[in-house]
Amino acid sequence: MADRSVDGRRASRTGGGRSGRAKLPLIGAQVSTAGGFAPVPERAVAIGAEVVQFFSSNPRTWRTRFPGREEIALLTTGLRRHSLPLYLHTIYLINLASPDEDLRRRSTSALAHALATGALTGAAGVVTHVGSHKGTGFESAAARVVQTVRLAFEEAGEQLAGLGCAEGLPPLLLENSAGSGNTVGARLEELAILTDAFPQGPQVGMCLDTAHLFAAGHPVHQAAGLEDLVSGLRDRGLLDRVRLIHLNDSASPFASNRDLHENPGDGLLGYTGLSRVVRHEALAHIPFVLEVPGADGHGPDATDIAVVKSMREGAARPPRGPAHAAKRRAGPE
Repeated sequence: MADRSVDGRRASRTGGGRSGRAKLPLIGAQVSTAGGFAPVPERAVAIGAEVVQFFSSNPRTWRTRFPGREEIALLTTGLRRHSLPLYLHTIYLINLASPDEDLRRRSTSALAHALATGALTGAAGVVTHVGSHKGTGFESAAARVVQTVRLAFEEAGEQLAGLGCAEGLPPLLLENSAGSGNTVGARLEELAILTDAFPQGPQVGMCLDTAHLFAAGHPVHQAAGLEDLVSGLRDRGLLDRVRLIHLNDSASPFASNRDLHENPGDGLLGYTGLSRVVRHEALAHIPFVLEVPGADGHGPDATDIAVVKSMREGAARPPRGPAHAAKRRAGPE
């Protein structure tokens, strides 16, 4: 199995020799699994990624499958060869907060499958959107989310036992939302309450998406707004719960509650705004993953990675082709 820790990979990014900084965050991307999981490491390396994320299964269908032994071996061997930490993302259909019992049952099974797949592949975490409470309010939704998460971890453990796998389950990372359609997590206090509900386990942390923060009314593109966010997380004891950051620019206006991702530096957070996030010392231990359209609309590419690495180094924005600025893609809540 792949090493679930990111510490070994991060060690190559420490030391005072680069830009005078003690730590530099890993930069990576969401990568296609066309043809299965095995090609993922080489695709990640080809675009310069230092950390990789992919969907645990087709994100727009309830159908799932577990990778075979050979597919897992090829994936994990490639991850180790290139020292790539791995994160999985669940399908878009999951709604842990729904008052609809059938939808929650299906969401439980889909989340369990993602967690079990994360164990099989050595993932450092599994990211999921929480979903919408459908107008029932956060308080009642929170109880449903906690129950569904517990059931999913139990089911995932049973699935692993059935597969003869003794690996432990990875942490679940709840992602903040842009705030449309009664989605849970636009207010970080909601994610704090949900993660507080598991003091004895299972491991439940957070994934923060910069485009979602911006669309939900958090001015992280401004120096003062970013400091307020970091200070708030630190003061509430939440900073250590943030295990991953989705570094996405936004094509949607501030506080619009619309989730529309843009290539880094081409959106409304801008090169300077995102640079502040990437270079903030309090966030240097957290990997950054891009979920942007790229030049061709097929996902992050080498230019996007290079742009963010320039941000990390405090360098001026590198030139890029006009095709990059023209492509946009909506990202479901």
